[in-house]
Amino acid sequence: MEEASEHNKKQSVPVLPWMRSPIDVSLFDECPLNLLPFLDPRLEVALENMGFTSLFPVQVAVWQETIGPGSCERDLCINSPNGSGKTLAYALPIVQMLSTRAVRCLRVLVVLPTRDLAVLVKEVFAAIAPAVSLSVGLAVGQSSIADEISELSKRPKLEAGICYDPEDLSLDLESSVDILVATPGRLMDHINSTKALVLYDLSLDLESSVDILVATPGRLMDHINSTKGFTLEHLCYLVVDETDRLLREAYQSWLPTVLQLIQSSVGSLFPHANTFFPSPFGYLKTRRRSGVERGFKGNSYPRLVKMVLSATLTQDPCKLAQLNLHHPLSLTTGQRRYQLPEQLESFKLV
Repeated sequence: MEEASEHNKKQSVPVLPWMRSPIDVSLFDECPLNLLPFLDPRLEVALENMGFTSLFPVQVAVWQETIGPGSCERDLCINSPNGSGKTLAYALPIVQMLSTRAVRCLRVLVVLPTRDLAVLVKEVFAAIAPAVSLSVGLAVGQSSIADEISELSKRPKLEAGICYDPEDLSLDLESSVDILVATPGRLMDHINSTKALVLYDLSLDLESSVDILVATPGRLMDHINSTKGFTLEHLCYLVVDETDRLLREAYQSWLPTVLQLIQSSVGSLFPHANTFFPSPFGYLKTRRRSGVERGFKGNSYPRLVKMVLSATLTQDPCKLAQLNLHHPLSLTTGQRRYQLPEQLESFKLV
């Protein structure tokens, strides 16, 4: 019996070292909004309009690891039951981090397994993001793919009082032919003088209409595969909510596809490499260079920050390896999945 109990104890110890000493969220106290360090006053007002006067323990713990001393240098794995406030726990620091952004492009991707969950998460972001001029999009298949495309992307508009390069203005012209047959000399004449002739896809001029996208895996793959101009090049945050469910099923291999697209944007140390074709955001390029100087050899910087959340976060190393986590930090509500109130009394009827 003693050998069996010792064997069970060994089995209960997580295989991954970083999961053996998690941060116990239950040790944190609620924090009033006016005492929360570095909180943007605009977000404080938005939270008060939602009825919040303080943050829950899980929200305080995540805030300290993202906006506080942690500063998103580690990926976060949050094991917290439903109803604990974990959606706002990641939504608030992400919106705070993006509150100073100058150019609109897709920087946050939140993936959930079902349409209903995605709608709820989008509502949380939509309640606080507009306070700092951030836009939130939803891709769950509630509307047609064409309607979603029109909401998620747009062509840049010309504004009065701004000087534009005449070469850029030519990109709004469309070709009247699909196939061109030409001699070399005449082709070069058109390339040099005909502003309507461009030899790359005009869809590259599309720009994102949203800073934050909440999506289901299937609809996300639809946009990756068929929506022209849809890019994850500038993605800074990837949130995988209900991680266990998303890792249990392939969902059209959305996770390796997203990680591969992010990895493909890793630039070299040469600033002008791979810039033959224009960027979809003009001169805006997100260069993810090797972060050797920060002690993270082999990892790109600025890196993609990942936050994974679940009420029952798996301890299977094979499944977690799919996320390609960077120096992850585990936050949990304690040894038990559910915690009973301290003043709860129980009685037995004999």
